[in-house]
Amino acid sequence: LELRDKEAVAKIEAYKPKVLDTFNTYLRELRPTDLSGSAGIYRLREELMVRLNKTMGDTMVQDILFSEILVQ
Repeated sequence: LELRDKEAVAKIEAYKPKVLDTFNTYLRELRPTDLSGSAGIYRLREELMVRLNKTMGDTMVQDILFSEILVQ
C-alpha cells in the first residue's frame, strides 16, 4: 500500500483484520475472467482502494501496488 503519510501506517495496522476481511470477501467473488488483461488488474486496484478507504473512513491510501498476482 502506498499511504499518504506515516500516521496512516499505524491506523492501517490497527484496522488490519477488518481490512483483510473486506479484501477477502471481495476477492472470493471474483472469477478468473474478471482479472484478465491490464483492465482487469486496474479494476481490481480501484475496487480494493475504494473498499479500503471506506473501511478506514478516510482517504489515506494513494495506491495499491501488486508485486505478484496468483489466479487459481
